[in-house]
Amino acid sequence: MSEALITEAMFRRKAKTFKAFLASHGAELLTPTNEYELMRFSANGSAQIIYRNAKGMVTFVGSDSRLAFDAFTSGTAWRGNARAPKKKKSPPRLAAIRERDGGACFFCLEPVTVEDESEEHLVPATHGGPNHISNLFLAHKLCNAEAGHLSAPEKIALHVRAVLRRAMQ
Repeated sequence: MSEALITEAMFRRKAKTFKAFLASHGAELLTPTNEYELMRFSANGSAQIIYRNAKGMVTFVGSDSRLAFDAFTSGTAWRGNARAPKKKKSPPRLAAIRERDGGACFFCLEPVTVEDESEEHLVPATHGGPNHISNLFLAHKLCNAEAGHLSAPEKIALHVRAVLRRAMQ
């Protein structure tokens, strides 16, 4: 069926089941971006688009768009592995702080995930603190936000209270 012309009407009749086919075969359905796109999906690492032209015919853009439709209509095998989400990595400076401090939040002493990490200045930059690793520590985003613009002694007091609480447990 690769060479056969497909009308917009023919495609629209099969669109719902074609979407289900795509999803069940690993493609990621995307939202069309203009009125000419009949369908948009991501398969095997790239965007695939199915357009309608002014004459009411369907055009396939992307190396897998026509292959997927042909596999759908003929019942043959096709796989459209969507890209796996990239695992977030710590920026180099935060990775160094994490290694130095052991990955625990300065304020609550609980482990900090890469997704929830932030760097905090002991002496705030607004008070002239340097943007150097010796003035930075690891904190949860929420703990960091709750500490706000506390002074260095106030931040150290929060840390000491967390250490004492942990020692009392």
